[in-house]
Amino acid sequence: MWLLFLARISRMHSYIDIFNFTPQAQFKPLGSLAEQIAFFMEEQKAEEKLGSENKEVFKEKVLQCMAQYYKLVGVDESVEESHGAVAPRGILPRYTEALLNYFRNLQTQVPRNKEIAVLNHSGVTTIKIRYKYTDSVIKKLIKLGLKNPEILDEPLKLFLKGGALHDLIGIQFICSSPYEREWVARALYSFFEYEHRTDDHLLYGFYQVRRKSGYTGLHCDHTLFYPRFDTRFSEEPRSGKDFFSLYDPAMSEIEVLETFRCFFNVEIQLHTSFENLWAGMEHRNSYNIQAKGAGRSEKIAAQWSLLSDTMKNLESQFERLQVDTEQSRFDTGFRHGYTFVKSVLERLDAKAYERYLDYTKQSEELETLLKQHEISRSDYVATTQALAKELEEVAEVQEHPTLEILFLLQSAFVRYGLANHRDYFNSVDIYHFVATALKKYLAIYEKLKADETIYKSNLLTIITILRYQQLAQQYGLGLIHTGEGVMSDEERALVSYETNLMLFKDVLTQLNELTAEELHEIKADDAAFLKIIHRTDVLAREWELFENEDPIEHARIAKEVVNFRRRYISSDLVTHFQTLLAHNKIKNVGYVVKFYTTLVWHGLILPLDALQQIIRYSSYDKIKTSDLFFYELSAYKFLVVDGCESLEECHQRKETRKMSKIRRRHFEDFHRKNMIRQLFKIYKNEPRFTFLRAKFRFEQLTGSAFKMDHFSERF
Repeated sequence: MWLLFLARISRMHSYIDIFNFTPQAQFKPLGSLAEQIAFFMEEQKAEEKLGSENKEVFKEKVLQCMAQYYKLVGVDESVEESHGAVAPRGILPRYTEALLNYFRNLQTQVPRNKEIAVLNHSGVTTIKIRYKYTDSVIKKLIKLGLKNPEILDEPLKLFLKGGALHDLIGIQFICSSPYEREWVARALYSFFEYEHRTDDHLLYGFYQVRRKSGYTGLHCDHTLFYPRFDTRFSEEPRSGKDFFSLYDPAMSEIEVLETFRCFFNVEIQLHTSFENLWAGMEHRNSYNIQAKGAGRSEKIAAQWSLLSDTMKNLESQFERLQVDTEQSRFDTGFRHGYTFVKSVLERLDAKAYERYLDYTKQSEELETLLKQHEISRSDYVATTQALAKELEEVAEVQEHPTLEILFLLQSAFVRYGLANHRDYFNSVDIYHFVATALKKYLAIYEKLKADETIYKSNLLTIITILRYQQLAQQYGLGLIHTGEGVMSDEERALVSYETNLMLFKDVLTQLNELTAEELHEIKADDAAFLKIIHRTDVLAREWELFENEDPIEHARIAKEVVNFRRRYISSDLVTHFQTLLAHNKIKNVGYVVKFYTTLVWHGLILPLDALQQIIRYSSYDKIKTSDLFFYELSAYKFLVVDGCESLEECHQRKETRKMSKIRRRHFEDFHRKNMIRQLFKIYKNEPRFTFLRAKFRFEQLTGSAFKMDHFSERF
């Protein structure tokens, strides 16, 4: 029997409550189970495996195990004689009921519990819990005992932590969409203790189960209930010589959970709504007969499997439709560039902007042809380079120096795009493309510094520097200067620390010296202003990792960083961001996640509020693991390093903040392990320098070293 808890009551619309019919458990007298055991032994062909001489001994051992099961459940004469009217109140049903009520009570807690809110935002709609009833336990004991008869020698141990019957208690978490399962798995670590949390081959410790009958789901075995954040639960569990002596019927539910949480394994299952629907149909109609018991038929099992595949396909199409509907507002068409660039072009030359936009469309059409495999790589490179060269020639004939700079910037941006196609070209070619693009941006920067009378030179300098830095970050460590041994001589020559530092200092100066008119002009540029602030702040955070300059120079740069943040990183930035989101002015999903990270880092938005939005966008393919890693890093800083649980606390002195040591340790363990798992994924799936940048940031903030798990070292 599964007890049910609807975790998202708000989703039920006008329904006040829901009642689910569940079968009533009937517990027969213990002595009468011998006949039932014999029947199931025959069904599983026990005599063939044990021999006739061992059959009775085996049956007696199973019966002894069932005696312990009855004791755990609290089955006495009144329960047996009631035929289901009297519910047993032993340790096992009390613990199971208390476990479900724990989640139910957190849902109604005021102020709202943050951990249950995370679980809710992750997508959980329903929680179901059960403990195995008599028939199911007998079948499982026989199955396990036939594989290894020795496990039946210690009946109580069989049912408790580390025992073979690891799914005596099962809890299901049901979410709507497949992509939400990862977020649910992530959130459940706040409530349960289990191994392999950081293994990137698993989903936060969960593994995929797919049976011949068509059943699919994510499982996590041998888990223990342990809400680390809850100060009512001690780090050291209770103990006693006799397990049953620990129980007092007068115990509260929290006392039951605290006393027995380290004794009972809990099997966790994650299902989507479709998986849950199918599993329910399959369980009711064929689970015990066709899937596991007598009358098992490969033909019937194949039909169930086919039905399961059909439902999975329907679920996939439904999720794709949801994503496409949401993502349609991020459909940008052709890039139009910076708004102030458009106004400058139109002001200086009425036809210049049309020409500028035409070249932009040509470049994007070429990218589309490459991705759709409608143009060869060699033709793509030749055509793109010819387009960039043509833009340089257009720039040379411009009478106004500002127009020259703008067309040179567009030419460099075309080469920038060429350098970003790692999936299509080898590392040697990419190195050449990157080197060319970076040289072009540096040449533009030198032109701007040589003639600061150029119209809007400061804004153009900011754009040039940030585009250079954005490309340099992908093929180097940028402002993370770690000394020898990390980058090769060739890599350091391509993107030197000295050049990056020079440009970083200049962009800080330019931004800090913008006039009110210039600031207004760039703020009117939709998301461009946010990107400029975000990218500059990311550079500042990387520069802050290590102190590489002499103390006087370091102090001077640090002062510029403080001035930059004082001017730009404020609650006004949050308002600007939310306004643009509300009016669909931000067209890059990945950037939305990045900007939430910046807001959390500076204590301008709660990690939970940012997470709610990030989960919403996480179904999109454009969001990278590294983007999610930096959210975890920001949440770690907010909760662990700064010790804040509210925005108000972030503005108080550290010594006045009131987070308990237990909660801080919980947040530290939770986010650190999330980041470790993500670092493994970044290492496998993203560029080397993205991994190194994340690794250095992790180690600096957490104070713990990240070690790759090389299994070859163990053999």
